Amino acid sequence: MSMDIKTVCTITGQVRRRRKLCKFLFFVEIQPTDNSPNSQIFFRSDDGSLDDFSFQESLRACRPGQVIQVQVGEPHNPTEQQGKSYKVWQSNKPVSIIVPYTDREAFLQDPPLGSTIPKKKVEKNIELSNGVKLSKSSLVCKYWVNKNTCERGELCLFQHPVDEQFEQARIQWLEEREKNRKIATYNPDDPHQSKKPHGLRAIIFVEWVRKTFAKELEKGVHNYNESNASEKSVVLDVAGGKGEISYVLGRGFGIPSTVVEPVKRKLPNYWFTRLRRLMYRFETGTMEQPDWKSKEIQVDLMTWPCNVTPTYLHTLLDDQFLLDHAELVSSVSLFIGLHADQATIPIVETALKAGKAFAVVPCCVFSHDNRTRQLKSGELVTTTEQQIQYICEKDTQGRGTIKTAYLDFEGKNVVVYWIPNLF
Repeated sequence: MSMDIKTVCTITGQVRRRRKLCKFLFFVEIQPTDNSPNSQIFFRSDDGSLDDFSFQESLRACRPGQVIQVQVGEPHNPTEQQGKSYKVWQSNKPVSIIVPYTDREAFLQDPPLGSTIPKKKVEKNIELSNGVKLSKSSLVCKYWVNKNTCERGELCLFQHPVDEQFEQARIQWLEEREKNRKIATYNPDDPHQSKKPHGLRAIIFVEWVRKTFAKELEKGVHNYNESNASEKSVVLDVAGGKGEISYVLGRGFGIPSTVVEPVKRKLPNYWFTRLRRLMYRFETGTMEQPDWKSKEIQVDLMTWPCNVTPTYLHTLLDDQFLLDHAELVSSVSLFIGLHADQATIPIVETALKAGKAFAVVPCCVFSHDNRTRQLKSGELVTTTEQQIQYICEKDTQGRGTIKTAYLDFEGKNVVVYWIPNLF
């Protein structure tokens, strides 16, 4: 049930602090431009005052450091004001950005209203996830060990090691992060519990593509060899970067491909050497680094099974691309994108429009830039899992089901693919 908030006043001021408590509640502390006392404004969607889209719009507009203007009213729950020495407001109105924050450095936020920064260090304890309580002075500052800088400086209660102690602390911190990441991303549905290194992802993806789309690729290569067209390919590798996937497809397996990448990347000699070494490790099943100085291996690194090199188009995959390269699109059998970021959904939509097979491995969602994307349930697409579901819910006009599978490498490894019932 939607709940309105009666507007009491309009506040214009700078966001001095923002904190998101959960996916449906955040608040900002604002310093009015008319020099009136600072106050707190909170936004929420669980009480019906905002829908998910409006909530995300407000969250984006209330970036720390920006000067905003917003209509506010008394909170639905009067207890929000109890025990507070400052005024608390609630808003469900659109937030206007008066002066955006454009500094490249992150805005240094104020301490919470009603509190002050301690003038001297006061020993405090922190409770870890396993319930163990430790003093902060016995732990390393995560900001310091990450960027070798800490905004609080000498007032920070955590350790700031230097020299060898810093290097040791950083190694330990990275190992702990990796351990926690694996725990957080553990998926019982993923059959690959002992995955291959992230660096092999392009080659692993190529091998999966060759097996899954064998008929489509075989037909595409046949048509490619039969044609004399200048602009023709079998695979369209969108947002392909330097073209690792396409290079492996062509030089490794003789499959012609075109890399669509807006930024022209340098291809130094060491890049080709690295790629051939990765291919060698994959071919031999060697996970450990072999002796690259070995004469036998050096000979292997000098040769590739095939001599097909990819074509590069430094442009975006958009409607204009479909017009400018209509012949290429008509010849392509498969659209692919491995961690293609913002190009992931365009790959899917373009392939469906053209009736071509596709395979994408979603990674980043960029929900702030794509706030109109919603699941059939009405939820906004804000996570990788929701983006995968969003793709699977696409209409294929009865030409087959969009499916998912897991790839055997670390990181985001769910591939979403579609084989149209046309072959």
